Amino acid sequence: MAQGFTAEQVQSVLDDVRSSELIDETARALLVFSEKMTRDPAKITPEEVDELRKMGLSDAAILEGVHVISFFNYLDRMADALGTPVENFQQMMMEG
Repeated sequence: MAQGFTAEQVQSVLDDVRSSELIDETARALLVFSEKMTRDPAKITPEEVDELRKMGLSDAAILEGVHVISFFNYLDRMADALGTPVENFQQMMMEG
């Protein structure tokens, strides 16, 4: 929503990222990659990374994306393990 999307638009992208007209091809490729990286990271292939390069992403941009995806996955797992809603996790960690 920070990018100017409504909650309904965000949900529509999440519901069908592969055919959403609200995002461009690069964003779509990154979201599909992030889903696979989240659900089954060991199955990411060099060809999938090459596809991101073909979309115009630099190695630095791909690495940054992997860092962001990893960080959010980490936060989700920490919050799940501690029974804390993700929305409050960072605040809880800073207070603790």
